[in-house]
Amino acid sequence: MVEFHRNGKLSKGVNSTFIALIPKVISPQRLNDYRLISLVGCLYKVLAKVMANRLSGVIGKVVSDTQSTFVKGKQILDGILIANEVVDEARRMDKELLMFKVDFEKAYDFVDLKYLDLVMVNMNFPTLRRKWILECIETTTTSVLVNGSPTKEFPIERGLRQGDLLSPFLFLLAAKGFNVLVQAMVGPHMFHGFRVGRSSDVRLTHLQFVDDTLIIGEKSRLNVRSMRAVLLIFEEVSGLKVNFHKSMLTGVNVSDSWLSEAASVINCRRGSIPFGYLGLPIGGDARKLSFWKPVVDRIVNRLSSWSHKFLSFGGRLVLLKSVMSSLPI
Repeated sequence: MVEFHRNGKLSKGVNSTFIALIPKVISPQRLNDYRLISLVGCLYKVLAKVMANRLSGVIGKVVSDTQSTFVKGKQILDGILIANEVVDEARRMDKELLMFKVDFEKAYDFVDLKYLDLVMVNMNFPTLRRKWILECIETTTTSVLVNGSPTKEFPIERGLRQGDLLSPFLFLLAAKGFNVLVQAMVGPHMFHGFRVGRSSDVRLTHLQFVDDTLIIGEKSRLNVRSMRAVLLIFEEVSGLKVNFHKSMLTGVNVSDSWLSEAASVINCRRGSIPFGYLGLPIGGDARKLSFWKPVVDRIVNRLSSWSHKFLSFGGRLVLLKSVMSSLPI
């Protein structure tokens, strides 16, 4: 650890990882049906925790105001409430609104490490701090656990590990590039965000929670072309891949024919209000029971799946505290 602190070099074996395959569906048939979780060693966990704590203290100062993940004073409900307020205002004031829900394909796995280093350079990260971070993500070696037995070890050349305490903060830094591109479009009036209020100069352009991104703007063909251009450029520079076929364009006070034509330009799906974002419906009425039905259904499904497991009272208590308590939040 002394060598790492002074020169940014990790001893061999400290950064070794096992990848566990966690099924995302009941009967997985393809590799895409699994979520890959990295199991890291205790020594690296301690190191990553220290660095993550340091990053958490400054992350709110370097990322965009529209990014609400792991930033002190912000929480997941902020984005949901803002999006619902925007939809309500568009309906109430008869404004034309476009909302594009972006689907990034396996976001953590495609982050380009050279791009991430360039982002840290432009954020004026100290040289030694950058060395620490790059050593942690560039010297990773891993093996896959198949039926409990590890395969041959191999290096990881791109992407961030799910399960690494540093990964969420580093992904926030990578996602800052998207905000920079959007602002570059706003400056020369190539993209017009949604104006909040009648006489206000405040315009909302996008919301980000990790890789869950919602682009918000006025109805115009220029905005549609700019949305696609921003995403394609961001793909090229960051390495992240946008799944346009799963992404969705919705609108308020916009005709179905116009929305369908715009969706064909972006090559995405045409959606409708209400739609799901971060687990809750956007455009729904929070005073109605149906608004909260998705949350209730998830809790019921989770409880019913646990009823088939032979868990002790202590085991059930741990699951309730670690999993169930986070669902309503």
